[in-house]
Amino acid sequence: MNRARLLAIGKLLLLIGLPTGLVGTLFGAGVHCGVTHRAAITGFERDVLGLDVEVPTAPAPTPVAKAPEAKPVATSEAKPVTEPKPAVEATAAGVPSFVEAPESLGPPAKLPEPVAQPAAPQGSLPTVDPVAGDLAARLAMPVRVRIKVLVDDEMIAAQPDWIDYVQRTVAAASQVYEQQFGITLELTGVARWSVVTAGLSADQLLNELRTHGRDGSDTLVGMTARPLDGNISGEAETPLPGSAFNGAYGIVYAVPGAREPHLRTLLHEVSHMFGALDITDSDDPAWRAASWMSYAPVLDGQSAWIDAENRQRVLERKDKPFAPEPAAAPPPTETNPTL
Repeated sequence: MNRARLLAIGKLLLLIGLPTGLVGTLFGAGVHCGVTHRAAITGFERDVLGLDVEVPTAPAPTPVAKAPEAKPVATSEAKPVTEPKPAVEATAAGVPSFVEAPESLGPPAKLPEPVAQPAAPQGSLPTVDPVAGDLAARLAMPVRVRIKVLVDDEMIAAQPDWIDYVQRTVAAASQVYEQQFGITLELTGVARWSVVTAGLSADQLLNELRTHGRDGSDTLVGMTARPLDGNISGEAETPLPGSAFNGAYGIVYAVPGAREPHLRTLLHEVSHMFGALDITDSDDPAWRAASWMSYAPVLDGQSAWIDAENRQRVLERKDKPFAPEPAAAPPPTETNPTL
């Protein structure tokens, strides 16, 4: 057989064998795909093409054995559990002010020495001491206090989102009050306060605030960007122990440099409205434990805490009515303005 004939036979086999091999490969791949995906194909024929075919059940997946969990290795050393020390919402450079207050209702409670703590995240829950007996029952009694807030022009300039800022501040204070007293602070309105604070004392600002209507709210708070005047953080009506009414008006200053400039001062002044008193003695255990009714310097971001005596005063007066508006009746004679 010569070379030319061999080349002709090779070309013939190539022309016939290549298409035949390709067809066989496609047919085999189709058979394999059909067997592997039989359920999906017959389901397509039944649901889409309308053919009367039986759809086989898909095989269940083979379970995979899990590796055994590693058990912790017991150690001989046990770590002690420490109780958190009471601390308060921070101020950067000042603390609430004071005036001469009525005599204390009793000797100060014995509280632990203050312990330096790292800054807590914003909005952290307050440090709450347990109570028992009648105070526990009063703590469980829900009370809602409606608060209207007026904001001066300086604060509006300093806080472009002043309405949202007031909402956040009152909400944070309400969270603290719910934990400490069972009192919810409900913000009923925020409005502009057209007052020039320059040259006015805290008591003059409080008298000016009394000329504005509460619009059905229990209390009216004037919030200003004015910084602390030395130790003065604002002013609020503070009822005497035998008064039938709680205070209804308060001025809240700002704490420059603090992350929440009005939170601690708002806690302080609203507590005055429920009869809480200033703590001015730096040797008082409540001062050293940083009650928000004291002048004690605290770290910015620490959780809020109030001393036992002032907490008792607020709990005992939480359900009393608030003083009526001056337009309806004269201010009660049993309330004193307290810084």
